[in-house]
This record gives sequence, C-alpha cells and structure tokens, in this order.
Amino acid sequence: MLEIAIYPVREPGKRLIRRFCIVFVIALALLPVASMSKRTAPKPVPPITENGVVYSAPNEDGRVAFVVASCARTGKELWRLKIFETKIKAFLEEDVQWVFITRLAFKENSLLVQDEKSRCYKIDLTTRQVVKKNCYFFL
Repeated sequence: MLEIAIYPVREPGKRLIRRFCIVFVIALALLPVASMSKRTAPKPVPPITENGVVYSAPNEDGRVAFVVASCARTGKELWRLKIFETKIKAFLEEDVQWVFITRLAFKENSLLVQDEKSRCYKIDLTTRQVVKKNCYFFL
C-alpha cells in the first residue's frame, strides 16, 4: 500500500502578512515617542542698559513676548510691556508655534526688538507704544 504523508501547506502570503503586522505594530508603538519632540530653549537675549534702566526680554513663554524695564541700581521692575502674542493653532503642536525675542537694541529714544521670524518692533520709550517696523533699522 502506498503511504501519503500529509504536511501542512505553507502559504507564503501568510508569512508576509504576519511580518507586516509585526512591523506595523512596532512602528505604531514608537510613533508617540517620535512626535513628543520638544523645541530647544531659546538663546538668552543680552539685556541693554541705558540711562540707568535695564531692558530685557525674559522669553519665559513663547505665546506672549514681553520686554521688562528694571532699575539698574535696585533691580526693581519699572514696567513690563507686551510686544506681540502668538496665536496657537489647535491642530499643530504648540511648542513648535512659539516665537521668542532674539535681539534688543537702543536707538535714539526707542527700543528695537526683533523676533525669531525676523519681525521687528519699535518701542517709543516715552509713550511705551509698540509699532511693527521693517528690520532695516537694525543695520
């Protein structure tokens, strides 16, 4: 009598699908780690001292940018002025939308401010009015 051995038939497609599923699950597990990257801290902006007043940009929060004027002798805060506010879009990661002040300069009776997007602002120190300007005045 003839003996026939019955072996399971391996389908090459099942092995490929299994490998794909394993790779897909590993990729899904690593996705949150890759998307949690935070932006680096902004470089500190050197303060400017003029007429006994120290002007600084604390860069505490990337949503609202302030300039702080302090007495050079006592260190007491004289005033704090909002330069700009960044509107955060809900569908984007918040920290990549933050904008910080990068540069301060003093010219005549004005404080000049530049941000990371190369937008420039001029603060009239007598009226404390903020005006958006072209950046040519930093040259």
